[in-house]
Amino acid sequence: MKYVVTSTLLYGRLQTIDRVISPKNSIPVLSCFLFKFQGEQLEVTASDNETTLKCNIPLIQTEGDCTFAIAAKQLLDILKEIPEQPLTIDFNATTMQLGLTYQNGHFTLQAESGDEYPQMKSSEGESNEVEVPAKTLSHAFAAAIIAASNDEARKIMNGLFIDITTDDLSVVASDGHKLVCYRIFCNTHQTTQSFILPRKPAALLRTIIDKIDGNITLRTFGDGGALVQAEDFQMTCRLLQEKYPNYKNVIPQNNSNIATIDRASLQSAARRVLVASDKATALIKFNFEAGKVTLATENVSYAQSAEEKLVCQYEGIPLRIGFRGDYLLELLSNVQSQDVVLRLSDPARAGLILPSEQEKDTDLTMLLMPLLIAN
Repeated sequence: MKYVVTSTLLYGRLQTIDRVISPKNSIPVLSCFLFKFQGEQLEVTASDNETTLKCNIPLIQTEGDCTFAIAAKQLLDILKEIPEQPLTIDFNATTMQLGLTYQNGHFTLQAESGDEYPQMKSSEGESNEVEVPAKTLSHAFAAAIIAASNDEARKIMNGLFIDITTDDLSVVASDGHKLVCYRIFCNTHQTTQSFILPRKPAALLRTIIDKIDGNITLRTFGDGGALVQAEDFQMTCRLLQEKYPNYKNVIPQNNSNIATIDRASLQSAARRVLVASDKATALIKFNFEAGKVTLATENVSYAQSAEEKLVCQYEGIPLRIGFRGDYLLELLSNVQSQDVVLRLSDPARAGLILPSEQEKDTDLTMLLMPLLIAN
């Protein structure tokens, strides 16, 4: 059976779904791609047995239907070196040999039976569906994943919490020190639902949908499964079946001390003073006064310190508060507006970090817990 496909299109799609394959697999065939030729389409599947990614690739020429598995790394290494051109795939179902023919050469590889490839169990139960602009959801994932925990003992905090109401969809993550809530105002079809998307499929999905124009469809099922469809890609995964903490209760509503600062200037100043900070705490002390803010840090063990003043618009009482500088810089990287707004209460309560101008149909709120400053 012979099939013809564009080499670079095949390589690009395979490279995208290859990210789901684990370096070490208890099931050897999961180190392979599952190829399924059907009609004028090639469907390729990659999986780690928890998350499955599929992509569809149009064929230039086709000859019958067939299914087989082929080693992912070896195939990608070959395709990487082939410039854009028609690639002929010749599969012998009797010997399970796969031939790859291009303009100046030919490869012969040994395939495996596609019957051995584990099939993702079909999700069952009542389903809910929502459509979201792909690029907006990608931005939300990129912003929120910064705040997700890396503590494997608390897997619930490693993932992204998706909170859907009749008016919007929020992507939330927190590690207990910082929190990001990215709201997207979209048509949720009057759906009210919440679930936790594990970190790995969230990161994979972000990479895929960042390159897609238009909407994606997010569907969840009563048995704890999720299906995401985006143009020529499809992802299925298992959701975390635990209760996420009530994030709305920790977002302060009455922080009345408000500072508006040029974002780039604040980032640069924070990076500079961090050089002299105590590496264990990365503490930066902020002293807010009318018209200015002073950033200061010190490392007593090495007898070094740093201080820098910035112009800012400040409304409120004089306030001295400490934040972890590295966490602050992570959150500031999410802000796209020229100015950033810090809404503060007192030295012991969480501060809010907001863009001065929100992007269209979105609302980004970030929270950072302070560090206590010794008098």
